[in-house]
Amino acid sequence: MTLEIYNPTASGPAQQELNSEMQNFRESRVGILANSKQHADLILNAIADQLAKDYGVIKTVVAKKITNGPTPPEIEDKLVEECDWVLLGSAD
Repeated sequence: MTLEIYNPTASGPAQQELNSEMQNFRESRVGILANSKQHADLILNAIADQLAKDYGVIKTVVAKKITNGPTPPEIEDKLVEECDWVLLGSAD
């Protein structure tokens, strides 16, 4: 299995390596924390959907936070309680 890491400012993969740990994603519960930037939730949901298709990831929690502020404690608590890992990021 190959893991590709993409640099959004470049034209191709920034790094490519074999990673057998991708199998550990099967049936893991991913939370999505979008930071309210334009299209962030669309991109993060698309990534989670692809991980579900390819690796059996289960999407459990979708949350939003203010772009330049900390994550509210109640959202952090929900993500910690209901997810195995969290996908977060931004987009413009």
